[in-house]
Amino acid sequence: MSERQAKRQRRAERRAAENQQTAPLVAKQPSVASSHLAIALSAAVPLRVLGLYERQGPDESDLEATRHVERQLTSQGDHLLFRSKVPGETAKLFNQVAQGLAVLSFAPGGVSCFGHHFDAQEILSGFFGTEAARQYCHRITGTPLAEQQEPSPPDNQDEH
Repeated sequence: MSERQAKRQRRAERRAAENQQTAPLVAKQPSVASSHLAIALSAAVPLRVLGLYERQGPDESDLEATRHVERQLTSQGDHLLFRSKVPGETAKLFNQVAQGLAVLSFAPGGVSCFGHHFDAQEILSGFFGTEAARQYCHRITGTPLAEQQEPSPPDNQDEH
């Protein structure tokens, strides 16, 4: 064996050893947060939040549709990860989930799903500025959560 062939063989052996060491990292399943579904939702939900903004916020029919999506996900959630055999069914479910997350993002503090956090106020501040988004969300959702909580009753320790 020539010296050149020996070098090639040693190089190939080193590469094979390196590949064996990194093989478990390659075989790992991607996290749900980095899945195609999560990435697609991170693009679709802000657009739907903007659409709700243009309609003056979510209404009762949007909330009812979101409740319906919850029931659909329990029975057909696997269609989001593994395409449905029925043409268009996966896309329809995806759109309903994105719309539901957009509606829920108007709740105080927003909503988290698949490792992403969706908060309508944060999303809209990217479009219109922080103060305009804060005022809009305050008007749409009503009183902020901190103000909705009833004040705690005063301590009556002096009466005892």
